Amino acid sequence: MPEVRLTRQDPRDPEALALAVELSAFLTALYPEDVDDPSSPWGAQDIVRAGTFLVARVDGEPVGCGGLTPVGLRGALEVIRMYVRPGHRGRGIADAILAELETFARDNGAARIVLRCGPRQPEALRLYERNGYAVRDVFAHHREHPTNVFYEKALA
Repeated sequence: MPEVRLTRQDPRDPEALALAVELSAFLTALYPEDVDDPSSPWGAQDIVRAGTFLVARVDGEPVGCGGLTPVGLRGALEVIRMYVRPGHRGRGIADAILAELETFARDNGAARIVLRCGPRQPEALRLYERNGYAVRDVFAHHREHPTNVFYEKALA
């Protein structure tokens, strides 16, 4: 199996933007009824200032991404833009991205990570649950809706 390389990258770079556009199209198709509560604001400035954005590469090709951004909850960062291109799923890439995001969060004083996912993404729900995330209530700018599942993980 090819080696996965994670690099911290400006979320405004073309490669990062291309992955974000793919993710947005995927989510819009999966949750068309949720157009009034789109995924977390891109917040590229907030990511650059107080978060991080990772791009996963296999043989130099960008195949996935994930970021952390301030969320307005004390001691918390929000996972945003977690995505792995369909042809590269099932290889542990998302686990690697999530682990690196958690390391960044711990190293930068966050006590917990929160995120929003959807019920039509069973692989993503399993990813978060196997990595120790527990279902929680709504937070920040999000809202209760059948297309929203919220998770949280306390960081040691």
